[in-house]
Amino acid sequence: MKVEMQIKPISIGILMMIYTSIAFFSTMIVYWLMLLFSFLLVAVIKKRESIRLFAFYIILFAIIWLVPSRFFYYGWLGALYTMGLIVLKLFPIWILAVILSGFSTSTIIYSLRSIHLPNYLCIGVAVFFRFIPEYREYLSEIKEGLKARNISITMFRPIYSLELYLVPMIYKAFETGENLSCALITKGIEYDCKKTSYQDLSFTWKDYGVILVGIIFLGVTICQKL
Repeated sequence: MKVEMQIKPISIGILMMIYTSIAFFSTMIVYWLMLLFSFLLVAVIKKRESIRLFAFYIILFAIIWLVPSRFFYYGWLGALYTMGLIVLKLFPIWILAVILSGFSTSTIIYSLRSIHLPNYLCIGVAVFFRFIPEYREYLSEIKEGLKARNISITMFRPIYSLELYLVPMIYKAFETGENLSCALITKGIEYDCKKTSYQDLSFTWKDYGVILVGIIFLGVTICQKL
């Protein structure tokens, strides 16, 4: 007996590609609608995660728009300010990535296979999205390791502080990718035979509705740029 899912990974992936194609070209009205729809989706699929994402967005938005911009003109503060603007602009895409990361690796791979993508691409995409839920745990491990070595993080040395987190995070990413790839190969993913899934991944009206909303956003953006 197959288990039916609310919204399928493929429909979220298609919406994510549409968002990516218009992220830097859409008007503010389309941006706010994209953000609102993304929050609506994550609230339906992952309610607890939606609260965290909303709180993070509100805090970042308040810092960017309420603090006078003259404090961010020079040096590393200016770089952080620019990075914050980019994060706000791409936040709808990040929300969709969080939703996709909630699906199991096998579900993502089976969904990608249903549209006849090659195995190596299916594995790469699945490993990428499965890494997203792990990054918080990795950050916590890195923080504990720095504390054990009596290494402090300071805002006055941003490049050095970023390096202390970035280098171990890259190592962890490679390690996670290797472990997941080995696990998938052990389960026989490389065998060229028909694969099945206990989950029903056929499209429903909800999936078509999600894609339709994305197409509307794309059409409005194109019309505004013509």
